[in-house]
Order: sequence, then C-alpha cells, then structure tokens
Amino acid sequence: MNKIGIGIDYSNICKDYNTSYLDRDNTDPATKKCMKQVMTWSKAFLSDLLEEFGYGMFHLHSDTPVGIDEISSKRFHFYSLEKEITLQEYVLQKAYVAYDSLHAWSLQEDAGVLIQNDEDGAGIYLYVEKGSKEEAWIREKLTKFSLDEVDFPTK
Repeated sequence: MNKIGIGIDYSNICKDYNTSYLDRDNTDPATKKCMKQVMTWSKAFLSDLLEEFGYGMFHLHSDTPVGIDEISSKRFHFYSLEKEITLQEYVLQKAYVAYDSLHAWSLQEDAGVLIQNDEDGAGIYLYVEKGSKEEAWIREKLTKFSLDEVDFPTK
C-alpha cells in the first residue's frame, strides 16, 4: 500500500465563515450560504476530476453508479446535531471493482480515487496512489488550498 490522503478543509472554500459551525440542519443564512458554496465547489471539482480521468463513481461495496449530486449533498458533507454523520466512502475509477474493505481497496495500485467525508463535517479526504497522476492533478487543481496529508483509515 502506497496510498496518500489529501484532506480538504471547508475553510478553503468559505473564507469568511467559521466552518466549525457547519450543521446541515442550521437555517442561519451565513451557514446556508457556506454549505451552498461547498456543494457547488464539490460538484464542479468532481465533474472536472471525472472528466479528466474518465472515471465513474461507485459506493465502495456496490456496483451501482453514483451521481455527483449524491456526493455534493448536505448528507455527505455536513454533520447534523440531530442525526450526526454517516461515514461514507466512494470510489472513483474507470469501472466498478468489488472491494471487501478499505484495506482491500488500498492494496490496488490503480484504484483511482477514494473520497471519504469527515466525521466532524469539516472537510473531505481524497486517497490516491502516492506519486500518481491523480495526486498531481489534485494538487495542481487545488494550489490555492491548504491541503493536509492524512493517514489512510484503518477500519
């Protein structure tokens, strides 16, 4: 396994809002504005990524293709004080491959990109093969973002 995790904090997108207060059930106008900015950014970023590499999106354990709107949603991105957050993983790759676990995915050198939400609703994580064209593209595309290197989850 030679996977690298790239963490994207929502504060890179909502520069004028303290993103630690994001809650998908909050109806405060500033919160709603920031969440809309994150979802709009997510949709555009994922569209570009899918187009660049010719990828489809799948749940880690399902061969049913997933649309961008499922990932670019409040349920995926943001915590809820009432419902907490469901940790989710999506695989972006050319064709569906069955993986028994995150670890099984991590052993594949050409497995594309794994996207996972943050349990606190503060950002997302992208996992790729270290030194891959996907890593280079993500870093180039997000040069104005402060990116965090994160460990691969060991569920």
